[in-house]
Amino acid sequence: MPTAEQVADEYRRLQSQLSGEAAARVTVAYETLLDPLRLDATFPVYAEAVAEIIAQARRSSVLLAGSFYIAHREALRVFDEVPALAYAGAIPRARLWTSLLVTGPVRVKRMVARGASPAQAAAGGRSATERATIRHVTSAGRDTVRGTSGRDRLALGWARVTDGDPCYFCAMLASRGPAYKTAQTAGEDDPYHDGCGCVVAPVYRRSDPWPGQAREYAALWKDATAGLSGRDAVNAFRRALEARRS
Repeated sequence: MPTAEQVADEYRRLQSQLSGEAAARVTVAYETLLDPLRLDATFPVYAEAVAEIIAQARRSSVLLAGSFYIAHREALRVFDEVPALAYAGAIPRARLWTSLLVTGPVRVKRMVARGASPAQAAAGGRSATERATIRHVTSAGRDTVRGTSGRDRLALGWARVTDGDPCYFCAMLASRGPAYKTAQTAGEDDPYHDGCGCVVAPVYRRSDPWPGQAREYAALWKDATAGLSGRDAVNAFRRALEARRS
């Protein structure tokens, strides 16, 4: 039987693959349906096409998350009855369209106004839209795991699982370890930026191993930020992480 860490890593890999494929399809739609010289006129058709791509990918994402939840539970030898899976729903249409509008036409217009060429602005909008797509797709899986964990009477909370080369922000959040369920934290949300490939995994015992490199990041945070706080601590951690990778 695979370990819980192996199950979580494979799940993260599959979610990354899924969101990457969705982003590639969105890029095709961006390049073929959104005319940088007729942004307002071509946006509605483009947005409808992209919304369907993201909706399809999110449906796959929640199914991956449900399968992962069960497999991860078994790997941790938690054999009590599995709670009803809390599959994440669709993104409200207005919210998704606003995201596509901001990362596409609005960004392109702003870049042109600041002196970028139409080609540079179009590339900037495309990149921003790709990163937003990754967040929209992966969040379906994250919300499913978090929601199911909230229903699971044996789950104490959840932990962030980063990829092997996370940004300093995600590494910093992972360094904090599991987020335990309390009356205060119920309903709170961890921040996930556009392009973020992090997933979450349930935690059942305080002795459960932290997923991925979270313990290493916790040690790095402790060493790098001794005597510091606030923005100074964050900057020190970022420099330490960059130095470790150089």
